[in-house]
Amino acid sequence: MVKVASGENPEVLATAELYSPGAGASIPVSPMTANRSHHAAVVLPDGNVLVVGGVNTLFVPLLSGPTIPWILPSTDVFSPVTGRFTAGANMTSARDSPSAIMLNNGKVLIVGGGSNSAELYDPHTGKFNATGAMSAERYGQTATLLTNGNVLITGGGSNQAELYNPETGKFGATGVMDQNRIYHTATLLLDGRVLIAGGSPHARSSAIDSTELYDPLSGTFAHGPKMEETRAGHTATLLRNGQVLIAGGHDDNSAEIYDPVAEQFSRTGNMSASRFGHAALLWPDGTVLITGGWSKSYQPLATAEIYEPKSGEFTPRGNMTEARADHTASLIWVRWPLSWAKPTPTVTSTSSPAPSPTPTATSTSSPVPRPTATASAESSASPVASLLRSTAPTPSD
Repeated sequence: MVKVASGENPEVLATAELYSPGAGASIPVSPMTANRSHHAAVVLPDGNVLVVGGVNTLFVPLLSGPTIPWILPSTDVFSPVTGRFTAGANMTSARDSPSAIMLNNGKVLIVGGGSNSAELYDPHTGKFNATGAMSAERYGQTATLLTNGNVLITGGGSNQAELYNPETGKFGATGVMDQNRIYHTATLLLDGRVLIAGGSPHARSSAIDSTELYDPLSGTFAHGPKMEETRAGHTATLLRNGQVLIAGGHDDNSAEIYDPVAEQFSRTGNMSASRFGHAALLWPDGTVLITGGWSKSYQPLATAEIYEPKSGEFTPRGNMTEARADHTASLIWVRWPLSWAKPTPTVTSTSSPAPSPTPTATSTSSPVPRPTATASAESSASPVASLLRSTAPTPSD
């Protein structure tokens, strides 16, 4: 997976863009202060977006630990007012594929990413502070905010789940899953239970189709129904009707719906492309935006599509300005008209030299060399104007 002629690895992007499904178009925005992949992002109470950790190269040797230079402790903060990223404070630990979740008190809990440590980000001070440690190092884990304010941590190296209590700042053991899972999903259902779906038992193992349901009242896991397909690196999105859309993570373009009342999975419409490592975002109108990801031939994708729960169908909705995988997508609100919009795409990706040890992918599948930026309608004035108008419901919002 290294280019023999140039000795370069595939690129990790610093670029960012603003996408509107209504216009089916994207516009580039100012880049992050660092190239990132496998990072995490969370929208803060003030509307800013905190971006944490990740790696700045896609292929690394079989080494781990917070001192590895390509695993990042750095953070970025995006402001919807200025349209720019600024460097935030460094985390207490470098993290590859961390989980970041907003607590009820407004602070952000950061866990995992190859470590058993955890830390809290305080939006008022802009600083990170260590909190209690987990019982095990975790990578490819999930973190789910429960209705009682505690956070459920599953997988990432252990089938023993843990609960984080924000009031005590400590983790404690809870139920045990049937097996370890990485690259799985954990979805809080409307009844307070958590659906754990798919993933892989180990980094080099095949995807699985099993699911489990965590009950916070009993603190135990129960067997759930099998999915229609084995999946890892998929997305799970809670719909307004309480059902869950499971998309991607298989070597086809299939998707399925979990019905918590019937406690069963059923197929729904197919996506326009096979994807894993993509992003899924619930839109305010109840539809789901699907962007990017890796194709089954390990090519990063620039395509986007919308899932309509009423019809059960996916509809293509234009391309992003660049092909992306293992990225993040955050719902933000901006004022219109935007003074910080750029008229044309600006590519800020970089290549990194191949490390001397044998490279090993940090994700379930190995991507291929350099993604090609895909031009979309943002290069003309009319589609950009349409995009900007569709970004906010009213001029004052």
